[in-house]
Amino acid sequence: MAKWFQLSEEGAGVKRLLLSYWAYRIFGEKALKIIALFVSLTVFLTAKERRRSSEKFYRLLKKPPFTSSVRQFLNYGDSLVDKFVSFVGDFDMERFIIDNLEIYNGAFFITSHVGNVEVLRSLISKFKDKRINIFMQTDACKIFNGFLKHFAQKVNAEVFPVEDISLDTSIRISDRLKAGELVFMAGDRVSARNSNTVYEADFFGEKIRLPLGTLRFALMMEVPIYFIVCAKEGKNYRVLTRKFENYTKNKKETLENLKKEYAEFFEEYTQRYPYQFYHFYDITG
Repeated sequence: MAKWFQLSEEGAGVKRLLLSYWAYRIFGEKALKIIALFVSLTVFLTAKERRRSSEKFYRLLKKPPFTSSVRQFLNYGDSLVDKFVSFVGDFDMERFIIDNLEIYNGAFFITSHVGNVEVLRSLISKFKDKRINIFMQTDACKIFNGFLKHFAQKVNAEVFPVEDISLDTSIRISDRLKAGELVFMAGDRVSARNSNTVYEADFFGEKIRLPLGTLRFALMMEVPIYFIVCAKEGKNYRVLTRKFENYTKNKKETLENLKKEYAEFFEEYTQRYPYQFYHFYDITG
């Protein structure tokens, strides 16, 4: 099967996104949910690669592949609505369940594609001293990301390409972390340009490949490292974090500990929120 970075966007397009934006502005969130439902079902029926990868994942979890996959696609559509609303600045802050956001000062967050961590952008924007730095695969979702850049509420954030981290980038991020800023980088998708820089991890009895660069970069910053998931529970979003503390004097051993703990965290919360697992590519391939 094709890797995630080899698959083209499905269900997006400038005209569709503009329609969605104005439908939301004129008719509200319910209209956006109807559009998302239609798009999700269309993608489910037409995106064969993504559907096969989804069904393979649910067989791995010993869940009914077809019905589970339908539920996953519909949830993804719903998550896009929440992401959309959060990016235009209308997200209700009372929907977040989180303890002590203020304690995260100069922290490096390793994220995953479980849940909808992007909506946290809306929460963090309420803290004027919390500048955020986000590493993303810039070659993916160009249409959607370009649309959001045009219409999104301005916040104190900067996006960096994860596939092109230079020495200058490392120095800038290090300085920003020392100043109390936050960094977010995914630890569960292999970059198209660094597909050989990976490590193997156990995932429901199978071996998967995860990006090693994210973990090395986090350790190099020498700041508190957290694993984070932002998952939907009913109408609310629960923010779950776990701090990595298993450091040793040996850097190689510390890296091994980080690899093990992140993989365990990733598996644990994938199992806890299986229908919010928004990969849509063959993670075991």
